[in-house]
Amino acid sequence: MNGIQWSRQEKIIIVILIVLSAVAWIITVHHSQSMSGSESMEMQMSMAMENRPLILEAALFLAMWTIMMIAMMFPAVSPMVLLFRTVHEKRKATSESFIPTWVFVLGYLLVWAFFGVLAYFADRLIGHLAMSSPKLQSYGLAIGGLVFILAGLYQLTPLKNVCLAHCRSPLHFIMHRWREGYLGSLIMGIDHGTYCLGCCWGLMLVLFVVGIMNIAWMGILTLIIFVEKISKHGVTVSKLVGCSLIVLGIVMIVRPAIVSSVL
Repeated sequence: MNGIQWSRQEKIIIVILIVLSAVAWIITVHHSQSMSGSESMEMQMSMAMENRPLILEAALFLAMWTIMMIAMMFPAVSPMVLLFRTVHEKRKATSESFIPTWVFVLGYLLVWAFFGVLAYFADRLIGHLAMSSPKLQSYGLAIGGLVFILAGLYQLTPLKNVCLAHCRSPLHFIMHRWREGYLGSLIMGIDHGTYCLGCCWGLMLVLFVVGIMNIAWMGILTLIIFVEKISKHGVTVSKLVGCSLIVLGIVMIVRPAIVSSVL
């Protein structure tokens, strides 16, 4: 995107994405700070589960999760959204069909919302098992370490490389995945979101270990995702992050006391 002269419409899209991401960060930070310092996110969620129906609790989680994804993902997905908007602006100028950008973004967010629902119920299941088995609770850091190792290993896999290459090539996506109409644009958003999920799901699992509302780790992962997808050194950074997660996971298993204060 460097060296490109942006049109007025492109600047508007960039500002909108920045504002939405900034507002999402403000909401997330405020929600995190509003939690009692003496209770963890998991404890509060467990208490809430006793007082509210599961569906309502899941819906509230999904709303917060979507806001978090807007905060974390919009900076990195901005080149794709910007290119989608630019193509449709040119089509509009030639009296061809014009699809609002929000349709594409909605499809993208639907993918992450679906992942959030699956992750939520998986997290609740694990939490239930931990509460019913005190012995399992004692292996909390070890299980977290295994998650870190899994996330790190995935960073080094060919599938990660394929998904990352797709996310780093918006023009290739437009040329080979283009669909017409509202439904087609929604499917395009889902398609791109699926590749993005394939690229970042391991990193997102880390949040369920360190705390879903851990602002510091959210910031670190947001920066990692942005650099992976935008920087020319993104692939190298991805590998380094993978190796770092593996090392940290091993330390969590072998020397849990070293990382307990950090996490």
